[in-house]
Amino acid sequence: MATFKADVKTKRSDGTYPVYIRVTHNRKIAFIRTDMYVHDRSYKNGEIIDQMVLAQCGIKIKGYLDKLNAKEIERWTVKEVVEFITLEKETISFTTFCEGFIQGLRNQGRERTADGYRDALTSFRKFFGEDIAFQDLTSAKIKKWIESLKDSARAKQKYPTNIKSMFMAGDEEYNDYDSGRIRFSNRPFHGIKIPKADIPPKRSVDVDKLRVLFSTTPDTKRSVFAKDVAKIMIYLVGINAVDLYYMEKMHLKEGKLCYFRHKTTSTREDKAYYEISIKPEIIDLFEKYKGKEESDYLFDFKERYSDEQDFVKAINKGLKRLCEIANIEKMTTYTLRHTWATVAHRKCKASDELIGFCLNHASAHRTSRIYIDVDFSPIDELNNQVLDAIFSPKEERQEEIGGAKTGGSEIIMKKAKKVA
Repeated sequence: MATFKADVKTKRSDGTYPVYIRVTHNRKIAFIRTDMYVHDRSYKNGEIIDQMVLAQCGIKIKGYLDKLNAKEIERWTVKEVVEFITLEKETISFTTFCEGFIQGLRNQGRERTADGYRDALTSFRKFFGEDIAFQDLTSAKIKKWIESLKDSARAKQKYPTNIKSMFMAGDEEYNDYDSGRIRFSNRPFHGIKIPKADIPPKRSVDVDKLRVLFSTTPDTKRSVFAKDVAKIMIYLVGINAVDLYYMEKMHLKEGKLCYFRHKTTSTREDKAYYEISIKPEIIDLFEKYKGKEESDYLFDFKERYSDEQDFVKAINKGLKRLCEIANIEKMTTYTLRHTWATVAHRKCKASDELIGFCLNHASAHRTSRIYIDVDFSPIDELNNQVLDAIFSPKEERQEEIGGAKTGGSEIIMKKAKKVA
C-alpha cells in the first residue's frame, strides 16, 4: 500500500519551503505539490511542525487513501498512483484531443480522411463552442447536435460517426479498465442511434452522353486537360483521380499500373493493392503528361497543382465546361467512375462482386487476399468489354491510334518504357 507524508524539498530564495506530499510505493518515491508553504520556524529536524499545515495535508492524504482503498494497486508504479489520485477529476479537452487525432491522420498521409474528420469537428464546435471536455459530453447533448444535422444528406451520418470514433479513441487512450484508472466514465454515445445518410442521386450517365463528352471539342486549356484526364480515368477502370495524382513511376511495370489505392491503403489489410493494364489508346496521354525526369511521379499533375483537391477541382471545372459546350448534364470525376460501373453491370452483365473487385473495393475476401496470389486478369477482361460498349470493338480502337489488331501490347511496352 502506498504511504503519504507531508514534506518539503528545497528552500526558496524568499526563505520559505514549498510543501509537498511525499508518496512512497513499491520502494519508489514521488511528490505531489500543494499550495502551502512553511518557514524555518515551522520546519525542524527534517519535519514540518506547523499543525495547521499538517492538518490540511492530512485531509488531502485521507482523500487519496479513500480513492486507493477501492483499487488493487500492488502492480502500479508510484507514477501511476500519483496520476490516479491527482488527475482523475481533471477535465480533458475533447476538442484538443480531436485536433491531435486529425493531425495523426495527416501524418499517415490520410489527407482526405483527415478532411472528413475536420469537417465533423467544425460542425461540433459550431454547436458546442470552441472547447468542450470529454467529461462534459452527455447523451442529451449529442442527441441535440445530431438533431441539428437532420436536414443534411450525408453529414447526419458521417459527422456523428467520426465524432464517436474520436471519442472512443480518447476513451482507449485515457482510460485503463484493467487497472481501474478511469479518467472519465461518461458514455455519451450509449443508446444513440446515428441516422443513415440519404441515398445519393444517380451519378452515372448514359453511354451516349459519355460518347458526346469525348467527341466534344474543348475551347479552353482547362477543358482540354479535363477531357484528357477523363479519358485516362475511363480507360483505367474509372480510376480515382487522387490515385493518378499520386501515381509514381515505380508503379509502371510491364505495361501495367501496379499500385496501392491512396484512399484505403492504410486501412485495409491487403493495402488496397491493385493492377490494371494500360490500354494503347491512352499511351500518348501518358507521354503528354509525364512527370519531369527528376521527379518520382509518373504524371506532372503534382507539378501543375499544389494538392489533390486543386487537381480534382480543375478536372471538374473543365468537365463542366465541356458539358456546357455539348449541352449535356454536368459530369464530374465521380460520374466517370460510376458510369464505368453502371456499364459493366447493365451492358456487360457483370456481377456486383466482380465490379467491386474491378473498382478495388474492400470485400469479404480481403483477408484471404493477404495469403493468395491474386489474379487481376478479370479486371482487364471486363474493362475490354466496358470500353467496347462505350466506344467500339477492341480491334477498331487499336487501329484508331495506328496499332495493328494484334499489336496493342507492343505499343504499350514501347511507349510505357519511354514514359518511365
